[in-house]
Amino acid sequence: MKEFTEDLSEKQNENEFALGTGEGESTPSPYPPCGVDDGSYAYEPPLSNRLISVRANQKRASKKTGGSIEVYPSMLVRKRDRSPEEQEYYDMLARFGKQGKLTATTRGKIDHFSNASRFRMLKRLGSISREDPPFMVTLTYRSGSVTFQQAKKDLQKWRKRMDREFGIRHETKEPYIRKDGLPATRKRYKYEPKWSGSWRFEVTTGRGKRAKGATPHFHILVWCEDWYEMNDQELDHILSEMWCEVTGDGGPDRMKYGCRIDQSGGDQTKIKNYMLGHHGKKTDQEATGAGRHWGFLNKELLQLGKPTQTVTLTPEQRIELDRLTARLIASRRGTETQDLTDLKETHCVLGPYDRQRIFRHLGVGNEDNKRQQIPTNGNKFQHLPKAQTLSA
Repeated sequence: MKEFTEDLSEKQNENEFALGTGEGESTPSPYPPCGVDDGSYAYEPPLSNRLISVRANQKRASKKTGGSIEVYPSMLVRKRDRSPEEQEYYDMLARFGKQGKLTATTRGKIDHFSNASRFRMLKRLGSISREDPPFMVTLTYRSGSVTFQQAKKDLQKWRKRMDREFGIRHETKEPYIRKDGLPATRKRYKYEPKWSGSWRFEVTTGRGKRAKGATPHFHILVWCEDWYEMNDQELDHILSEMWCEVTGDGGPDRMKYGCRIDQSGGDQTKIKNYMLGHHGKKTDQEATGAGRHWGFLNKELLQLGKPTQTVTLTPEQRIELDRLTARLIASRRGTETQDLTDLKETHCVLGPYDRQRIFRHLGVGNEDNKRQQIPTNGNKFQHLPKAQTLSA
């Protein structure tokens, strides 16, 4: 044991000598910096070669940094500031590290709805900054009447029909040569959409008495201000007729059951949780080998990544927020509480009421206590399936 310790100390001395002082005689250390108790920092070997007590020093160093909160209608994004030593290290990586194009790999074929894809969907849905409540549109097929590939084509047709129905038409004229060789002009129409949405692709179980097999269907969150000015029956008729024409399958039953519309109300959290909560039924409603499971329609109108408010946190406030977030995640997942203080950023799904309580506890932000008035056109759109609780 003594010989092993001496050999290890000799190797460490050799490594320190090889690293040099950073004044041009040798390259900087390839390992990230880590704070120590005396306020200084040192470069350490990779995680697998570090002692647990040494790893704890890195967490202690991260507790001295502040951060900020990006506020979205249904999510809080906490970002941690880097210490000067960390910033120096990552600046070195940006200057001398490998380029992304040299290390990037080609993504393989999508065969299932993975946890990583669900987390990306969680972050993108939470980063939508539109504060007007969306509508939930559910589009279904007859049992066993369509394939996965045809369903994806029908979604693109439905999007074009929506652009024509709820968009602005721009007319242009362009010259062309007719078949007889004479010059002429013709009109061209381009539609500017006034709506946007996020879609989720699923399949039915195919185990019912009248089921002929697993059949795809879509859940689509639609943001459209014109819909609030329309009558309930009128909007339902327009969308149902549009979907019947897209699928080529009409009839009174398809007009009644092919398209369903629900309104979210003032809190977007529940309806977004409903979109994500279907992941818990992945063995029944997950489309296997069907390509992408979610996406956006007219993404430029969703105001992605534009927070409605940004709040600066002191180190004490950030640590307290991380403690509350860790307890919230543990209660939702039914697991033990984990330390989140050294994470670069955290995403927490929260409604307006819970967000206001946290801000009041931290003593930050200027939350408006006035409730937003949501226009309603009847009782039909007030029904919404119970949302499932999500982890942050």
